[in-house]
Amino acid sequence: MDHPAAPGGWVSSGAVLQYGARVAWGVLSMCGVLLAAGVRVTRCMLSMCGVLLVAGVRVTRCMLSACGVFLVAGVAIAEPVPSADAWLELVHDDRLGPGGNWELISVEATLDGRPLPTASDSREQGTLRHVLPLGLHWLDVTTVYEGRSDVFSYVEGYRFVMRGRVTLDARPGDTVRITSTAYERDGVTVQWQQRPVFLLLGQPQEAVVGIEYGSAANRPLPEDVAARVVDEVLAEAHRLSPIRREATASVPAAEPPGTCELEPVYFSFFDTRLSVEGDTSLMLAADCLRQRPSLRVRLRGHADVLGSESINASLGLGRAQSVAARLEALGVEGARLILETQGADHPPCDDGTPGCFARSRRVELIAEPSPP
Repeated sequence: MDHPAAPGGWVSSGAVLQYGARVAWGVLSMCGVLLAAGVRVTRCMLSMCGVLLVAGVRVTRCMLSACGVFLVAGVAIAEPVPSADAWLELVHDDRLGPGGNWELISVEATLDGRPLPTASDSREQGTLRHVLPLGLHWLDVTTVYEGRSDVFSYVEGYRFVMRGRVTLDARPGDTVRITSTAYERDGVTVQWQQRPVFLLLGQPQEAVVGIEYGSAANRPLPEDVAARVVDEVLAEAHRLSPIRREATASVPAAEPPGTCELEPVYFSFFDTRLSVEGDTSLMLAADCLRQRPSLRVRLRGHADVLGSESINASLGLGRAQSVAARLEALGVEGARLILETQGADHPPCDDGTPGCFARSRRVELIAEPSPP
């Protein structure tokens, strides 16, 4: 039996339950839609994070690649010398200054006219190392010393300028080492202004084409000339004093008659260095010349026709200078030596054979009476 209806009518219990179920289902459906939407949003966010992560990895890779490129470029820039070039090492052996009457002022070097840094420039001591391009080069070395003396003012401040040139032929991978040495020539009869000696040596020998020595450029520094004259007089008086008289008392032997027949000295191709045979020949020549001090010697340097005119002239002069340096070391005064170069102008033969070229690379030694 039905219940009486309210002012709006009666509603059964089953209808209420059915309506509640529909409302609950709608709520659950809406929650499911929201949950699915949330999952999709989460997936989108995760996908976006993945894209950003991948993009970040790629950016990082690009940055690392760029760093690698800069690192390689930096290494390439820091590389000082291509493997195909050579090195030049310069060393000065000062045997003249320490404990003596000379002080080293400077050592300067130029390569093909371009100044090279020196020890004073780089604030380094010992060996100086430079890039050496391949091929032929001219290395000029100049050393400057000044005299030091507490007794004689003409020694004090006197400047010694010694020069030499080394012709180099640099090959790939070479380390060419040039050593300049300054030392004192010993001997009672050697005047003090002629005692400093300058020598150049190079290794490896295959890279050193020739060595030449320039004329000395010694000069006194600006000082009181009158004081120098007085000191020279005092020095001469000291030299003739009884303490030194033993060294000057010996009477020189009479000069034997005749002249000296001197053999020519031969050289290798494109070289100014003395051979063993040439050194032996110069020993005999020096022995004859020491016994005949009234003779002087004309040194004529020659070259073969295989080089240019300027190179042949330099080779002729360099060979004459090598002979002169050896004769001086053997006791022949430098004032008796006259150096000439004739290049390839006067060959001893003209058949164009290797033997003819070898005979052309020479220094003629011509003895003649000294002028009065």
